[in-house]
Amino acid sequence: MGLKLPSLRINRTWMMLLAAIGLALLATFLTTRYLASREASIAAEVAARSQKGGPRVTVAVPVRDMQIGMVLAENSVAAREVAADLIYPNTILADDFDKYKGQALIRAVLKGRPLLKTDLKPEVADFAGTLSDGIRAITVDIDELNAVAHMVQPGNRVDLMLAMQREEGGQTVVPFMDRMKVLATGQRVVQESDEKTPGARKSSTYSTLTLEVTPSQAARLTLAQNIGKLRYVLRNEKDEGSVDFAVNAQNIFDEISQRARNAKKSATLDGVVEYIIGGQRSGPSLKAVDVPVPGAAAYAPGTGAPPLVPAIEPLKPAAAAAAAGAAAAAAAASAATAAATPAAAKAPTTGSDASGLTPAMKAELKTLIEK
Repeated sequence: MGLKLPSLRINRTWMMLLAAIGLALLATFLTTRYLASREASIAAEVAARSQKGGPRVTVAVPVRDMQIGMVLAENSVAAREVAADLIYPNTILADDFDKYKGQALIRAVLKGRPLLKTDLKPEVADFAGTLSDGIRAITVDIDELNAVAHMVQPGNRVDLMLAMQREEGGQTVVPFMDRMKVLATGQRVVQESDEKTPGARKSSTYSTLTLEVTPSQAARLTLAQNIGKLRYVLRNEKDEGSVDFAVNAQNIFDEISQRARNAKKSATLDGVVEYIIGGQRSGPSLKAVDVPVPGAAAYAPGTGAPPLVPAIEPLKPAAAAAAAGAAAAAAAASAATAAATPAAAKAPTTGSDASGLTPAMKAELKTLIEK
């Protein structure tokens, strides 16, 4: 009778579980071997590069672990030489450490790790730090008129007009500087804005303007403040034109006088003769009167002036001598006739004389001459 072995029931679930565990162990083993070999290859590559003597740089590293808020000092860092291709672009080099000395950390840095610029608290530049090389800022006092009702904003451009006394008397106004940039109004260095209403202006007051100038412009502006009075004129920032002129009281007087004469002429009837007394056509000493010419309305309509006299052909020397003799004889005869004529018959007392002037016109001219 033969030996009968007991039958074993194989559970497929357990078999699958054991197979999965075996595969996981195998995968872990293979992964560990791969990482170890990869680390060895990287270490060998780094060592090979180091032996080849590639480019190296000196960076700043902490000599101890540094926490957030700690301030960089010379005794807290050291210089370390590393391969140039193993550092980040924002790594702080040892030669540049003085630029960052005194700044605080915003994240912890381990001992021996290169310091990065992003590890430090950003340094906010003050107003002086915003000025470019060769540029200065000068502050001037203003009032509400010079501030254009406080509508001048930082970034605007203004023209400077200088009003000063002239040597011969009176004042004159000349352009002094143009397209001057406003850096600040009071202590405000940015333009005001209203987010709720685009384009609206907030009401703010200030008594000073800070302008961007060069050193020579600053000296000229300082001197101009002592010479006369400055007026600031707002202009469009896109307007790059410049003007050159001079205005004084004499120009204003002349303009007003000319306007008054033009207005008087336009309102006066045709036929007016302007008498200028004193030898000057314009200016404060001008003395002029418009006198109507009797009978001028009878001339050409709309002109109020006699028609043009045809040009007379110049006389030849012989003819000119004869004409001169005839003129002298006619003058002598006219004088004799005038002497024999009574004074009352020469001209009516209320009419005009031979020159066409009435007594009223003569009286007005005499008054002007006496003035």
